Amino acid sequence: MHEVLDELGVRADLLAPQQLSELDELGYCRFDGFLTGDQVSAALDEVAELLPSSGRQGGTLHLKGLLEAGKVFDPLWLRPNLLAAVRHLLGPEFRISEMHYRAGKPDHGGQALHMDTVDRAGPGRWQVCNAIVALVDFTTDNGATRVVPGSHLDYGFVPPRGQEDHPDQVLLLGSAGTAWLFNSHLWHSGTANRSTTTRHAVLTAFHRRNAGTTLLDTQPSDTTVERLGSAAYLLM
Repeated sequence: MHEVLDELGVRADLLAPQQLSELDELGYCRFDGFLTGDQVSAALDEVAELLPSSGRQGGTLHLKGLLEAGKVFDPLWLRPNLLAAVRHLLGPEFRISEMHYRAGKPDHGGQALHMDTVDRAGPGRWQVCNAIVALVDFTTDNGATRVVPGSHLDYGFVPPRGQEDHPDQVLLLGSAGTAWLFNSHLWHSGTANRSTTTRHAVLTAFHRRNAGTTLLDTQPSDTTVERLGSAAYLLM
């Protein structure tokens, strides 16, 4: 996959030294201004069109299959700096497995701290990571994602019961268009939305190719392959 990533412009020097150390030590890093205001608006408009046909929704809204939903969502993952961060965690043999929209309505969205894999793994053996892109400002009261920095390296980590706070947790706060990549072996969760508006976000999962995890259930459509090009298609 080295040639594929080279063709997509993925280089190690796209990441600041601080981002590299944060990925290793904290388990996540941040990308300010990842999307422009126009890109955020376009994504929200597309979500609004897709939601009515997505079936019954509860307190947390979901949309799956955004990789096939059109070019408006491509900038949320097909970015050399983001893919460089994924390669730093997973190595060059990785693929994108899912992109989905998740939005907690007021008084919903809270989760218990969890990992996205049962394998504790370790440096050089990480299996899964996730990118989250804020489509609205992530604030202290609207259900921002929480992480426990360094917990991916703490094999004796004991999470609190239910949705209780952890003394070392950090909220991922930022303006609309901010993105974070986090190691999915890091303990994390959504928090309850205590505001009066819905918190919109898109999450993209990446897996190491030999992880033995479920990837895309079906092959991308011809339209998607033509839109993305051969190099990006090979990441799917």
